[in-house]
Amino acid sequence: MIEYETRYHFSQERFRVKYQIFEESKRAKEIAEAICVEQTIEFPIELTGNSIRENVVGKIEEIQNNHNSTVVTISYPVETVGNEPAQFFNVIMGNCSLFPNLKIIGLQLSPSIENIFPGPRYGISGLRKLLSIYNRPLLATAIKPMGLSTDQLAQMAYNLALGGVDIIKDDHGLADQPFSKFKDRVLKVTEAIHKANRETGFHTIYAPNITSNEQTMLKQAEFVKEAGSGALLVSPALSGFSSFITLRENTDLPILSHPAFLGGYLSIMDFDVLFGTIQRMIGADVVIFPNYGGRFTFSKEDCRKINHGLKKPFGSFKEIFPSPAGGMNIDSCGDIVSFYNKDVVLLIGGALHKAGADLTENVKAFKAQVEKIHVR
Repeated sequence: MIEYETRYHFSQERFRVKYQIFEESKRAKEIAEAICVEQTIEFPIELTGNSIRENVVGKIEEIQNNHNSTVVTISYPVETVGNEPAQFFNVIMGNCSLFPNLKIIGLQLSPSIENIFPGPRYGISGLRKLLSIYNRPLLATAIKPMGLSTDQLAQMAYNLALGGVDIIKDDHGLADQPFSKFKDRVLKVTEAIHKANRETGFHTIYAPNITSNEQTMLKQAEFVKEAGSGALLVSPALSGFSSFITLRENTDLPILSHPAFLGGYLSIMDFDVLFGTIQRMIGADVVIFPNYGGRFTFSKEDCRKINHGLKKPFGSFKEIFPSPAGGMNIDSCGDIVSFYNKDVVLLIGGALHKAGADLTENVKAFKAQVEKIHVR
């Protein structure tokens, strides 16, 4: 029988992935052993020699049996990834994303793996410095709804900026559409916000949505920078993690990450991994996600995990802002700040419009409400 061997000299540097397997202990161990092979050689193990089994195949480092699941830590050699972020995701949960009852709940990167990810350019401290806001939550809103003309959206942005909101983003549904072309919207909304800033002395920035293919995003990011908008909005699950990374490496603007299309990934990754550590790795500065109590189904525990993943010590990656959203209102700001602490971007959209016809006054009320909150 053939036994294949590797001639490569492996460094023995390994990174670790923690999986939760929702099976009884015996079956969970069988699945863990299958993961070790499936995520590396994807080949009959009996046809490989010791050099491949010891140096290439994943290794089970720890098994913890819980009441209704088993937590398994598996290590992989860094050589299985090389220098490609996409290959990292392929190794940690490629084919096995098709397995039922399996989820990643933790990552422990080695130095070589950490170095292939750019991480946030700004993070919490950098974005605060950029906006010169140090002792309170950041305030954000969005221009919407889809279907409005560029002039209508620009007027809306002007009114919002007059009230003193810190960040105005495109709704993630705005793209390059016939009712509001991308370049026209970026120029007019940016100018409207700049006009408001000149009148108020505030420093509101604008984050146009540039979610697209890599080539288009790079061109649009450069256009946004030249226009002086100040930031970018991208949905990484739509653009792809690798394209998001390329964008981060080629722009010096802060990037807001939107959760569109990410929901399906929750079947294979826990909240703090998907919305926390991975977002820091790929280079987001602000992560938008559904808050508990909104129109989505995220619980307080889910959001606690996300907040932890965004701010816990994790290699050399900077802490980044959570931005809980999805049906929030002005009256809920106190609870939100109490839960996330002052390092949070309060994103309120439709509720600012529901509060009355005068958007400027509504933003002022929003800001006043936040300034009354005792922050920590």
